[in-house]
Amino acid sequence: MTEHAIKPTIVLIPAFEPGNSLIKTTDALIAAGIKVVVVDDGSGPEYASVFAALQKKVHVLHHDTNLGKGAALKTGYAYIATRYKTHIIITADADGQHTVDDILEIRRAYQHHPGALLLGVRNFSTDNVPLRSKFGNTITRQIFMLVTKKRFRDTQTGLRAFDDSLTDFMRQVHGEKFEYETNVLLTCSKARIPLAEHSIATVYTDNNASSHFDPVKDSWSIYREILKFVSSSFACFCLDYVLFLLFLGAANFIGVRGGILLANVLARIVSGSANFLLNRRFVFNHPGDISQSALHYAGLAIAILLGNTLLLSGLVEIVGTAPHIAKICTELSFFCASLLYQKYSIFSPRKESNPS
Repeated sequence: MTEHAIKPTIVLIPAFEPGNSLIKTTDALIAAGIKVVVVDDGSGPEYASVFAALQKKVHVLHHDTNLGKGAALKTGYAYIATRYKTHIIITADADGQHTVDDILEIRRAYQHHPGALLLGVRNFSTDNVPLRSKFGNTITRQIFMLVTKKRFRDTQTGLRAFDDSLTDFMRQVHGEKFEYETNVLLTCSKARIPLAEHSIATVYTDNNASSHFDPVKDSWSIYREILKFVSSSFACFCLDYVLFLLFLGAANFIGVRGGILLANVLARIVSGSANFLLNRRFVFNHPGDISQSALHYAGLAIAILLGNTLLLSGLVEIVGTAPHIAKICTELSFFCASLLYQKYSIFSPRKESNPS
């Protein structure tokens, strides 16, 4: 895609109690020929003059009360979806952390990642990064990598770009406050939507004093979503193991041949169905067509079930391992194999260390 073929770009800025720097940013973006939509997330009458000045130049949407960053982004997405076609949306923060040059650079870089979610990532090794921001991002990044097996340099960046093919998807991701942006990454990872990174400047004004991020409350809301992702898998592993032992005991009691195979298949069907429903409603709260997502999930589950059953049968019948021990060894083997494959093949650092 050449420069002249770039889709029209709309920059969406959710704003809560912004300073005058937001006016300067929007002026520069307008001068660069980019449309801007600002969402006033219930800033109150003290900031009416800022939004009045903005409204003369860009479209401003208003929340009567503060609903949160996720809610403000969704309000902007809904408005943009009804007004524009074949466009790129770039989200940017209102506190001056994202320079106009970086927004324009992300716009250019997106040409190389059509259909993906492109993240503008900061360098947290520099001296100007506040300690709370450096610590918080490091912890979130490591937890996110353990949970999803995907390595990101900046999971909390608000500078992101995607095209209109993902607008409806972004509106369906649950979360109303700061946790929304983490949920987007988790949901994209689950839905296999490509995620890409591009380096941007690391800017913190006055030690990031203008940020409305609460280190305790908002961090908990982010980690809570990640814990939901982990707990779903662990709960279904426990269910699978207990059901396997129960089905195996019942099969042995009534003298069914191939009891281990039957017990493993039945346990997998029940635990897999439970995992799908938990992920869909409890973890990702996905309201889309259940038949389509179930079909994709079933294909993956069948492949895992076949390999899982073959290994389990081999451990019991050939090696002579006790069934309850063989079941644990089988599950651990498949977990480790999946982890290593994703870490060193799909998500190898060699593939992720070369941002555009």
